[in-house]
Amino acid sequence: NNEGHEGRQYEERLVGYQQAALRAQSSLSMLNFGQNAIFSAGLTGIMYLTCGDIVAGTATVGDLVLVNGLLFQLSIPLNFIGSVYREVRQALIDMEAMFSLRDTKPAFTDRESAMEYKPEAMKG
Repeated sequence: NNEGHEGRQYEERLVGYQQAALRAQSSLSMLNFGQNAIFSAGLTGIMYLTCGDIVAGTATVGDLVLVNGLLFQLSIPLNFIGSVYREVRQALIDMEAMFSLRDTKPAFTDRESAMEYKPEAMKG
């Protein structure tokens, strides 16, 4: 019986896929962390400069709110773009694997004289 062998093969492939998915998610999380750290440092710097302008009288509190809101609106798509990029890339890899699997020649083929199997004709 070959079910045990097939089950083990499936399990090995599934574990490999899960490990690859975990590595991909970890790298995406590190990328998002890096982006957020850089963004936070930039936001802190810009807010500090704007506060300096408020103290000097060249900017208003409304300018501070404007700068803060504008930068936050710019930061939100960064995480989204990274996630979309990863999903599209994975979909392309999966499509490539599917097409290569489709083009694989089977190890066993029917004989030329083999009859077509029709289960509905076997009732009786």
